[in-house]
Amino acid sequence: MDYLSEIIKGVLIGTANILPGVSGGTLAISMGVYEQVLHALTHLHKETRKSLATLFPYILGIIGGIVGLSFTMEYLFDTWPLQTNLAFLGLIFGGLPGVVKKAFHPLPEDRSPRSFSVLSAAFFVTLVVTTALSLMKGSQGQDVILTTGLFPAILLFFIGVMSAGTMIVPGISGTMILMMIGYYQPLLSAINRTLLALILADFPTLLENGIILFPFGLGLVAGFYLFALLMETLFSRFARITYCAVLGLMAASPIGILAGLPASCFTASGMAAGILCFAAALLFVIWLERG
Repeated sequence: MDYLSEIIKGVLIGTANILPGVSGGTLAISMGVYEQVLHALTHLHKETRKSLATLFPYILGIIGGIVGLSFTMEYLFDTWPLQTNLAFLGLIFGGLPGVVKKAFHPLPEDRSPRSFSVLSAAFFVTLVVTTALSLMKGSQGQDVILTTGLFPAILLFFIGVMSAGTMIVPGISGTMILMMIGYYQPLLSAINRTLLALILADFPTLLENGIILFPFGLGLVAGFYLFALLMETLFSRFARITYCAVLGLMAASPIGILAGLPASCFTASGMAAGILCFAAALLFVIWLERG
């Protein structure tokens, strides 16, 4: 049951990472697996076998969520946007009790300031910043054209580092950031062309897109490790103030997830169905935690 539960959580995190406005990191925290995955990522070189055993079901689920459910989720968001968004909101809020408990009952070795004003500031700063980023979703840049060359490769490497950071740092939607700077659709198209070329054994196309995506992949690997080290340090040494900041991220998530939905979605029947989806998702996360 534990192994299946971990795969399901990986599927949900992977799906969240391809949806604008939804943070896979926040979802991982709400499901209680964030620190476990961080530890495995940062100790791969020291505890290789144990770390790989921990990461494998999550990686399997994440790949399944990104590859297998991307078209399904696209259909759901196009057909029932309000209900689907509220379901993801339920997934996040289902872990709220666990986050509150960790924020107010830290371990004895925690070095966070005990001042209520400092803890409140951490909450409100992340709330305001995340809300501002969410409201910027409408100001997306023009899509770029991916090319080969030294400068484009260096740029794609740093975009890969940034993308990994948005997946690791809770509350930030990497998809939303990539859309704003015009790289989401080009990268998604290049990845899809690479997968299709691999399936069809079209090696010239595979090589062409592989050369473009290689620096982006390197950036992802470097970013995952660097940001995992940063976040593990924060959660191990300053857990209370970090969890207060996470609570601010979670409080801003309704704006990030629901911002931009057309007013036509908010009908009485749509809201009723959405509330049911929210409740079902919330109870699902609680069930996963107990499992």
